[in-house]
Amino acid sequence: MRPDVHARGESPLEEAEGRLLPAPARALTLAGALIAVAAGSLLLVMVVGSGAAPAASAPPPGAETGPAQPILRLFLAVAVIGGLASLGGRLARRLGQPAVVGEIAAGLLLGPSVLGSVAPAVTGLILPEWAHPQLGLLAQAGLVIFMFTVGTEFDTAALGRQRTVIGVASLAMVAVPFALGVLAALPFAADLAGPSGGGAAFVLFVGTALSVTAFPVLARILQESGLAGTRLGTLAIVCAGVADVLAWCALAAVVALAHARSAVGVLTTIALTAAIVLAVILVLRPLLRALADRYSAVTLSTPAGLVLVLGLIFALSAATDVAGAHAIFGALLAGIALPRDAPVLGAVPRRLGALNRSLLLPVFFASIGLQTNVFLAFDEPVVLVGGAILLVAAVLGKLGTAAAIAWVGGMPGRLAMGLGVLMNARGITEIVVLSTGLSIGVISSGTFTVLVMMALLTTVMTVPALRLLRLFQPDGQGSATDVTSPSHRVEARPLP
Repeated sequence: MRPDVHARGESPLEEAEGRLLPAPARALTLAGALIAVAAGSLLLVMVVGSGAAPAASAPPPGAETGPAQPILRLFLAVAVIGGLASLGGRLARRLGQPAVVGEIAAGLLLGPSVLGSVAPAVTGLILPEWAHPQLGLLAQAGLVIFMFTVGTEFDTAALGRQRTVIGVASLAMVAVPFALGVLAALPFAADLAGPSGGGAAFVLFVGTALSVTAFPVLARILQESGLAGTRLGTLAIVCAGVADVLAWCALAAVVALAHARSAVGVLTTIALTAAIVLAVILVLRPLLRALADRYSAVTLSTPAGLVLVLGLIFALSAATDVAGAHAIFGALLAGIALPRDAPVLGAVPRRLGALNRSLLLPVFFASIGLQTNVFLAFDEPVVLVGGAILLVAAVLGKLGTAAAIAWVGGMPGRLAMGLGVLMNARGITEIVVLSTGLSIGVISSGTFTVLVMMALLTTVMTVPALRLLRLFQPDGQGSATDVTSPSHRVEARPLP
């Protein structure tokens, strides 16, 4: 690897791809534009064709839902969603934001908040009602694979010798916003809870939603801000990883509480989930590590490796789902269990993640957009007020706690505040949590909408705040006395 790779924030893969495509950004923009143009042309043909067709008698049963048309319409929907997500991501990057912000915004564009209210007929053409179940299945598959990739990125070795300090600090970065979320949600429980959110389930879920950090989005922000490889960036990514694992455990408990009908049922679900976690950590993970070391000289074919990886993902997802926790928790465990960079699997996990980000994850964003209606927040003042209070609690709890712990731990004030800003980014991780809460009925549609807005706001504010703190250095040139300078960079090694 060339010594200037870290200074540019490039991974070895990105460096290699840069040689293959000298201008990958422009290639990606053009590809997204071509997809959108192609999809728009198909839409135009369908609209003109349907308008010019003469009146005819009612088609025989099954004629409109024959094998060809639904498959064509489903592929068309996926093409439009993918094209819009790609363009939205590129626009967000141009505006200095993470690509995921534009991708989520593209999903919202298709929903009732924008296109559904302005041109509902167009929404019906792009995303017909009968296609929603199929798109929902694709979205769930994308979500499960995404959680697997999150698990693969969690590296316990990065904790280093300070694992106890970092573990406790990360726990505090979860506990404080969790407690603030519970307290802030209590007065609004009757108005904001969903059909299954009675009792403690709703307030515990809100606390969980406010305590997460967008681990994947944070990694991207660190790369684009020039903080990747610095001690500040390394500390942020390690704390985010530990905090999110704790938050996912809390979410599993909330799901168990919402699904179970009695205290015995809750305890049974938690016990089964804990047994699965212990089996994965104590048995499956060492076993997979031993097998990977034993067959390190062998590389499976891509189809065989794909079957094994997907089998592991969906098997553990099914196990946690049957136990009463959500399937995404099992997918997270699959990512943690799989050895990092196992030669026997080759590039299968990485390619699977890349394919998922390009194809299935945008479908998940579109499904979120279909369930998000910003007008619900303005139609119900209590929802808007509750959402504003929860936003304040989210920022104070996460940003304030992380900054205070870092400052007390010896970091300069500006860098401590920078850690708080980084930990406050929620992005897609928050969207995943919220979609889970909506699917199990813990929160209402209005609550889901305002919390989605909270997730976007806390993500959008990250880069401007880093610029304000003079920590955004995309060229890698920090000040001489700053721990973000190249002389203080670490080569992806554990914290000392």
